Amino acid sequence: MEEAKKLVQEAYEFGYFVGYKGHSEWAEWVRERRERLYARAQELGVYELVKNAYNRGKLDGAKKREEEIRKGLGKETAGEERPRPKVAPEEAEETAGAPEMEFVRFLETTRLLLPPELLDTLRHLKPPRMLHMGR
Repeated sequence: MEEAKKLVQEAYEFGYFVGYKGHSEWAEWVRERRERLYARAQELGVYELVKNAYNRGKLDGAKKREEEIRKGLGKETAGEERPRPKVAPEEAEETAGAPEMEFVRFLETTRLLLPPELLDTLRHLKPPRMLHMGR
């Protein structure tokens, strides 16, 4: 039960990150991580909950990003383009794990709470208390 709850939380946080940062679903590292989450969820029998948590997180993250862009708090600003440093091919290979590190830093700096409707669905995973009365 506790592992399922952590998995739902992890799926929501990852979905929020993908939505907030605007990463593509087709990016290899996003697809691989999502498939790992779904495989673990399948083993625990909570696939639909994890899938819903990921999608809900992605929508919430995208919505938050839009709000911040409208308020002018996001990184993107209209008409302003920063010069990008040129990266040598050797450096590009080293930054292959950069999205994973970015996700870890994002979780360290952002506090996310599961929406109440996702928490309510977790309650239904516990066996009824009356089954434990004879013990």
